[in-house]
Amino acid sequence: MTPAAVDPPPYPGALSVKSLLRGQFRIAHALLDETIDRLPPAAIHQCPSGSDVPPGARYAQVVFCEDLSVNGILGAGKPLAFSTWAGRTGLSEIPPLIGTIDWRAWAHRVRLDRDTVRAYARAVYASTDAYIAALAEEALDVARVETPARLLSALLLSVSMWRGEISSLLALGDARRA
Repeated sequence: MTPAAVDPPPYPGALSVKSLLRGQFRIAHALLDETIDRLPPAAIHQCPSGSDVPPGARYAQVVFCEDLSVNGILGAGKPLAFSTWAGRTGLSEIPPLIGTIDWRAWAHRVRLDRDTVRAYARAVYASTDAYIAALAEEALDVARVETPARLLSALLLSVSMWRGEISSLLALGDARRA
């Protein structure tokens, strides 16, 4: 079954697919950042009961994966973590990219400076927005076999899901402190 083509906006001035996607990323990024900002500094590297990954590491993972996906895969260039932000991501180590990544082991080793990671995240978000803004509207037509819309949609879902996980960890911590 072939997916239906995206209809053009129904009236002049309506949001385009590209505008809608950019807005969705802005909202997802804002929610993710608001959630990580609510974490007390001591909770960044702690694994709450029922979790095997500290919330700071999960945040770093989602930002790093977005960088790899947009700047490395879709943009066919160098991710920011390996180019303009090399050595300045706020992460004590970048996940190894050779072989299968053991995210859990990395999450327990990595240490992050929240302010520096947030600056790197803002740069990643800006590069995602610029990438989407530069796309032709036709590039987001899901009826096309080769389309960045598929990876961007998966990425948007990942950002949202991981924000939910971090938010749940925050709620667990709040409940234990109460």
